[in-house]
Amino acid sequence: MTDLQKQTVFFAIVAAILYLILFVFFDRTIDLWVHHHWADTWVFTSSKYVSCLAKNSFIWIGIALGLIVVVASDLRATKPWSKILLYVCVSAAIAMVIGEGLKYFLGRYRPSMLFEQDLYGFYFFSGKWELNSSPSGHTIRAFSILTALSLIYRRFTPVFISIAVLIGASRVLVTDHYPSDVLFGAYIGIFTSLWTHVYFFKKDPFAASGIAARERKYPTEK
Repeated sequence: MTDLQKQTVFFAIVAAILYLILFVFFDRTIDLWVHHHWADTWVFTSSKYVSCLAKNSFIWIGIALGLIVVVASDLRATKPWSKILLYVCVSAAIAMVIGEGLKYFLGRYRPSMLFEQDLYGFYFFSGKWELNSSPSGHTIRAFSILTALSLIYRRFTPVFISIAVLIGASRVLVTDHYPSDVLFGAYIGIFTSLWTHVYFFKKDPFAASGIAARERKYPTEK
């Protein structure tokens, strides 16, 4: 088993345990508190703007434009810039497809359903908007793209991941998601990018020689 396989399994177990704990003990309390204290405040308004950074339509347009540029300029993605662009686009697209499939399967009630109808939990195999809270799509998009960029430009990792965390937190602050939805989305986004990185660059990001290999692959970063 490779290092990435081990990390994927380990963090899947950790994420599952944390998801269960949040679902049972904390999700409702946190979102109800945010709803009662911060609804229609500057926190809510500013969080709405932060969430827009990973809006579904914006990201799909970005992916489409990125793929068009690669196809038009370097179809085989032989140039470093085109390979990186293709990698980021594919990572985001795969993560988003996985996320939408899980949303349909789980059909978790959104926080608004708790506030308005006291509904909490899952209604499996539902395509209705109010039943697609888990995992958080915005968080998936943010973490898939920004994790991919972090693997390419590692000196900026703290900046990229901080932005992703901020977007994830904003989904709770606008009460569109529960904390466990954000956690789930972050896991999907991160590990989709890690596995896609292996496919594109033939290197396990967790391997001991990963940094040296990355420096050879991305010399333009120096």
